[in-house]
Amino acid sequence: MTLVSAVLPTYNRAEYVSGAVDTVLEQTHDEIEVVVVNDGSTDDTAAKLATYADDDRVRVRHNDENRGISVSMNRAATVADGEFICVLNDDDRWHEEKVEKQLDAFAELGEEYGVVYTGGVVRQDEKVVRVYRPDREGDIYPDVIARFGLHPHSSHMLRAECFDLGGFDPDFPRGVDWDHCIRLAKEYKFAAVDERLVERIFHTDNISQQLTHGIEVNQLIWQKYRDEIERYPAIERRLREKQSRARARVALERGQRRRAFGYARRAMGYEPSAESVFIMAFSVLGRRALAGARTARDAAMNWRASLDE
Repeated sequence: MTLVSAVLPTYNRAEYVSGAVDTVLEQTHDEIEVVVVNDGSTDDTAAKLATYADDDRVRVRHNDENRGISVSMNRAATVADGEFICVLNDDDRWHEEKVEKQLDAFAELGEEYGVVYTGGVVRQDEKVVRVYRPDREGDIYPDVIARFGLHPHSSHMLRAECFDLGGFDPDFPRGVDWDHCIRLAKEYKFAAVDERLVERIFHTDNISQQLTHGIEVNQLIWQKYRDEIERYPAIERRLREKQSRARARVALERGQRRRAFGYARRAMGYEPSAESVFIMAFSVLGRRALAGARTARDAAMNWRASLDE
């Protein structure tokens, strides 16, 4: 039977990490291991992981200090023995048949396919607030530079040799999944299992900060792949639109309506979108209208998600 390794970096997530480990051990595919790298946690993470000391399917490594997600994932991948490697975030959960269904997909594919990913959902307070549909397959380069669209990352299963391309870039403090998939897409094709086999937990601790992180990731992608981006005018326009729209969202979240309007208008100049129209409209109409629109938008998202369950 084929050995599959799950690589799991974690940092100060003692309340989540056991659930992540268990979601691997509960897979219907029996030949499986999970390699956990505790990235210098200062909470009870080490104690939680110590409870698996007698389970030879769980291998734990501890970083002496916080080294970042890329370093931790690369360390886990180096230790892993599996023919296939799955990535897993500590607050994500897998459907019990996820690994089995991905292996079945790989069995029907040629060696030019390096990644099989799945669909998934995002939950907030037990409600589905977003559905990820795996709608991109085959040769996805260079489009992947402008649009990641391969969420959730915890759904990805890779051939182990994919890590010969260099693993995760330690210069990326976040957005490592996007960067890694760009490099993979240059060498391999992607395939999808069109089922929701991963569940993500939505954290609402700092929405503005999350949006700012998205802008930083866009900048990192631009800097690293500038030469390739400039070879594809459509990719460049899409990235500029995405960056301007992200800045508009941040400004709107912070109550900077005039700035939000300007960024949204700039985004519309690159590529029209419903979200940019939304931001421009409510930058003019004000906070009360925006609050009402958010309520309507959230209700619409929840209604749409309920239809998909």
